[in-house]
This record gives sequence, C-alpha cells and structure tokens, in this order.
Amino acid sequence: MKKVKSGKNGKKAQTAPWLFLLPFILVYVGTFLYPAFFSLYLSFFKYKGYGEAKFVGINNYKSLLTYRTMWVCLGNTLFYFITSYIPTMLISFLLAVMVRSKTLKRFQRIYKPVIFLPQICAVVAASLLFQIIFGGKVGVINQVLGTEIPFLTDLRYMKWPVSALITWRGIGWYFVIFLAGLTSISEEVEEAAMVDGATPFQKLVKIIIPLMKPTFMLTSVTYAIGSLKLYTEPNVLLSREEAPLQVAPYINIVTTNVNGGNFGMAAAAGWLLVLLILGCTLLQMKAFGGED
Repeated sequence: MKKVKSGKNGKKAQTAPWLFLLPFILVYVGTFLYPAFFSLYLSFFKYKGYGEAKFVGINNYKSLLTYRTMWVCLGNTLFYFITSYIPTMLISFLLAVMVRSKTLKRFQRIYKPVIFLPQICAVVAASLLFQIIFGGKVGVINQVLGTEIPFLTDLRYMKWPVSALITWRGIGWYFVIFLAGLTSISEEVEEAAMVDGATPFQKLVKIIIPLMKPTFMLTSVTYAIGSLKLYTEPNVLLSREEAPLQVAPYINIVTTNVNGGNFGMAAAAGWLLVLLILGCTLLQMKAFGGED
C-alpha cells in the first residue's frame, strides 16, 4: 500500500486541483453568487439605480403581493406551464419510445436531428414563424380551415398560440432526455417480459414507465423551472414590444420595474419567483418519490 506523500510534494499535490478550479470558482462567485445575494439585499430597499438606497424592509414584498398585475401575470405564466406540460411530455416520450423501437431504430440518424431541430431554432425566429401560422386573415391555419379566427388579437385565443409554441420548441429537448433514459433500461429485462407473454403495451406500462421514474422527475422539474421563467415567447409572438397585461408572463413584472428604475421591487419580484420555483420543485420531487 502506497504511503501518502508528505512535505512540499504532498502540499503541491493537494494545491494543484484547487488551482485548476480557481478560474471557475471566481467566475461562479462573481457572476452568480454575488449578484444573487446582492439582489436579495436590494429587495429590502427602494433604489433607483443611483443615489442613496432607502431601506423599506418587506414593503416591496407586501406591495407585490397586493398588486393585482403581479397576480394576473403569475396566472398567465401558470397557464402556459399547465397547458404545455402534458402535450410536451407525452409527445416527446412517445417519440422516444417509437424511435427506440426495433422498427425505427435503424433510422435514428434521420429522426433525431429532425425532432430536435425546433430546439435549436432561435426563439425570436420561431415566434415570428408562429405569427405567420396563427395570423388573422392570412394565417396558415385560417387559410387551411377557411376561417378568420383572431388568434393573435383576441384575448380569448391569444394564450393558446404561446402554449403551442412552447410545446413545439420543447418536444425536441425532452425527446433527447427520454431517449437517454430509455437507453439505460436493459434490453434483457424487456426480452424477459416478452418471453413471459407481455404485450408491447404491458411492457410499456409495467416495465418501462416505472423504470423511467427518475427521468420523469428530472424532466418535470426542469420543465417547471423553464416555464416559470418564460419571457420571450409571449412578448414576441403577441406584440412587437411587450405583451398586453392579460397575456403577459411574470418576468414582465421584473423588466417593467427595472425599466422604471425601481430596482428594489424588481429584485423582490425575482425572489418571489425563486420561492415559487423552489416550492414547485419540492412538490414535484415529493410526487415522484424524489426522497428515495
């Protein structure tokens, strides 16, 4: 058994890894930890970005919680999350199962890039594309159906194109995650189930889905985090500048306060979103048995 080096050589061996990690640590502290804690500190002040900051305690949080606009924007964000979550997860998982099947497995090199393509498409470009699809009189859907449904101008319909855009862009990303999760399932287990007389549906429900629970938890948590931070899609798709209040996402509260010079209120809105994401994440982990 080799002895641990002592003296100068031993100290060098212990110091070397930290020297390699030092650039990352400095960048992480400077670009994440310090801004995060400073924004938390700033949320208890009234500050315009210049001059002296005035301590107001939890008044910024009280103002937000009694601010009707904040609740409207939060409701819009939750609507986008709920209406896009199920179709995104369902379609991406079924596509992953189909591509992994023996029938289509040989064509994976074709299917994978095609399915993942929407994810690498720029958000602004995708939003402009969906403006053409959901346009009024000259929109693709209205032209095909022979209708004049005001998808992008009537408040009754405006949220649904956003949900469709989020779903379209998210399918490719979660398809890749589900496909990676499926590859971790041993083929021997599936073959044993087939030998025992299990149908493809029974194999999917009783073997694949239970073994994919950790992957489902990962996708669910990451999707919730991404959806609650939604900003670009509704603002670009539904307006050239900023979406109307009835369809605006929660992040608009942060940007509006920053543009108005109320940095303390913007920081408080950001930390309320952090608490919401944390609560949603803990609930999802509990639902999927994340404590195991």
